[in-house]
Amino acid sequence: MQSPSQKKFRGISGVVIAVLLAVIGIAAVLMFWGMMSGFFNPQPKVIIEKATITKIGNKYDVLITVREVGGASTTIVEARIFGPDLDDNGERIDISTGSGTGGSSSNTGGSNTPVLSPGSSITITGKFDKKPLKPGVTYYIAVYYTKGDVTERSDLYPVTVR
Repeated sequence: MQSPSQKKFRGISGVVIAVLLAVIGIAAVLMFWGMMSGFFNPQPKVIIEKATITKIGNKYDVLITVREVGGASTTIVEARIFGPDLDDNGERIDISTGSGTGGSSSNTGGSNTPVLSPGSSITITGKFDKKPLKPGVTYYIAVYYTKGDVTERSDLYPVTVR
């Protein structure tokens, strides 16, 4: 009779090990592809670098500097301002094309929709006169840009009236 310390233990079969290693390998490749797919298929992403609102009489001049950081061309569709005394969907800022820096940016022929190439930035000028804005109150500005067939909103950028 064998003592418990002399019992033979059976290991995991070679087939089971091969299946486990194959599953782990496939999962690793899928995770790597998921992380790196953005490099192979760039998507536009616009950030606001700087924004100012200056009150002139009963109107407000708005300057917004935006940069394309996603690696793909895009078109600025509109800009909106959000705040405590404004509509929940924001109030539209009447924008016009501005000057581009840091790369090639261009404008569509005669249109007020600035086009940003990958890595470029542009300063958009705008007018706002729909509602009075209060000095010292923090408002938020967002720009909307094309991303394929949909319109995407940038992150909100805080700004106060000067």
